[in-house]
Amino acid sequence: MKKLCLCLLSLSFSSLATTAVEGISVNHLTSLHSTGPVGWPTAGKPFAPPIYNAERDQLIGLSYFGYKDETAPSMWGLAPVQGHYFALAKEVAGFVGFAEHPTEDKLYSIDLKGNVFSVHSDGSNKVILFDNTEQELNNRPNVQPIFDNQERLLFIDTDHKTYSRLMRLEKDNTLTELYRFNNNPHGDFTAAGGMLLSGNTLYGYLGYPRGIPHLNTLSIDDDFVVGALYAVELGENPIAALPLIHEFTLNQGEVPWHTRSGDEGRIATYLVEDEAGYLYGSTTVGSCRSKGIISYSGKAIGFASGLCGGDSQVHNVIEKNERLIHTEYPHYEGSNPHGSLFRIKKDGSEFNLLHTFNGENGSQPRGPMVITDTGFLYGTTMSGGIHKSENTQVLEGNEYPNHPGNMTLDGTIYRLNLADIQIENGQIIESGFEHVHSFKAGIAEDSDGKVPTGLMLAENGKLYGTTLYGGRGYSDQYGGTFLADNRGTVFEVDLSGLKPTGSVSISITPGNAQLGEEVEVTWSSHNAADCVAIGGVAVGDWVPDGQIESQGSIKISPESGIYTFTINCRDADVGSRLGALSTLYVNAEAKIKQEETLSYGNGGALGFAALTFLSALGVRRLRRRRSQS
Repeated sequence: MKKLCLCLLSLSFSSLATTAVEGISVNHLTSLHSTGPVGWPTAGKPFAPPIYNAERDQLIGLSYFGYKDETAPSMWGLAPVQGHYFALAKEVAGFVGFAEHPTEDKLYSIDLKGNVFSVHSDGSNKVILFDNTEQELNNRPNVQPIFDNQERLLFIDTDHKTYSRLMRLEKDNTLTELYRFNNNPHGDFTAAGGMLLSGNTLYGYLGYPRGIPHLNTLSIDDDFVVGALYAVELGENPIAALPLIHEFTLNQGEVPWHTRSGDEGRIATYLVEDEAGYLYGSTTVGSCRSKGIISYSGKAIGFASGLCGGDSQVHNVIEKNERLIHTEYPHYEGSNPHGSLFRIKKDGSEFNLLHTFNGENGSQPRGPMVITDTGFLYGTTMSGGIHKSENTQVLEGNEYPNHPGNMTLDGTIYRLNLADIQIENGQIIESGFEHVHSFKAGIAEDSDGKVPTGLMLAENGKLYGTTLYGGRGYSDQYGGTFLADNRGTVFEVDLSGLKPTGSVSISITPGNAQLGEEVEVTWSSHNAADCVAIGGVAVGDWVPDGQIESQGSIKISPESGIYTFTINCRDADVGSRLGALSTLYVNAEAKIKQEETLSYGNGGALGFAALTFLSALGVRRLRRRRSQS
């Protein structure tokens, strides 16, 4: 923890209290802050799970922007341990995550100007592949791009109100419009959702706008068609016709279509395929808004209903003008307000709703899902669960919550045991559904986020994800101390269920030194072993890329420059990794100048050599534990 300054609030693995399945732990890794904790870069909201780079053992994420351009790492990295995120690249911001190139160390996405770009996984060499100066593409997509079998990028371009189209980035970086969606039987606009490529067949969602509940709803009939699934064989030429394999009715749930309004409303629904050839997906509400009244004018308008877990305007005062939603929770018109999970054959047969959420066990299942090699499907719901919070920053000394009516449910993780699913004559005998975890935001020390955006399965066997909101408290670079933040988090789902009990910290005093000035580097740990030093300066007990004691101190007077000291250890009880990072500036400009000491606990980058070293130590420790059992 930092000395001589207000420090980050507790970073403890205590979110197990809201994890309902034995053998699984959900752990908060870091919180992203737009104004930046002291010494940390700023980062905005992430709209997609991070990707995992196995060579660097590093999570890589994309946010839409931070507080200031000069400090905002819209592309950020994080060693998969609890603690410190770091900047990888600026001006790589976006509303969707990365698509990994199948054969090259390149990540593809669409930036805030609508440019299609690639960047190396270390944040270097951003290349504009398609320049959107002429604004041929909208700059606010909401569906994750994917690659086809020819290593060409497929993505959805939409203005969220008049058109949606399937686009392909060719090898020469020109664009081909493969299909302009026009399948809505009720109007002109057809929304397009998440895509899945199976073989050379592309599957995806279509959403048909039904209107904002209680404001301009077209129908509340259970049989009203609200969306569809399509399946189309891809070729070199544009698609002439789009075959539909299923049409959703209102009682089955909607496909998100109101994706231009509100951050949580932008999250799409996705598909995943199992080994037996079934597709699994989800339905939700089409719009995260409901009818509200501007009290001073009496005007009816669509306001955030809170059903999607983010903002709620049940009660909202803006410059003394009240804006209220007067309908009863869940502020929805229809028999399925919380959404469902379904299974369907790829030919469109055997469609079944496996589970319909009830709010307490989840609400609004959106974001990417994953299937593990043990036969479990994992996914997230943006809302629901047992915890409720107000989506706001909480400055120390201010009242919380500001208005209880604006509190919304924080979201969940669920899973399906695919082997347990039993269906007889179209009736669900056993769904395989389990509620796994309820997220928790607000001012609690064990908060882990609000409105999860989906999951990613990493090569290390763990699941990772982000939340849009619900970050933990911090002290910012302007002297403000916040008990909670309204930016998001990064979390892991450890399927082993092992809960670390140790901790590591490192401090440098002074953190910003003059040439020739003596600096003290001190590190300590609790219940940690097999510690490795990374970076810094080789002096005394500190040997970069070598094993060091779990606590110690050195004094140095290095040359001008910026030095990063990282210590990585293993938890003495469960063997999971712990880390800490601190940066020394000698005659160099630090991002923060008013504090004398910079230090971070349980975080930091991990080099490949150190990863190999720690992995070997871990194997030896595991063998010792097994021999003793």
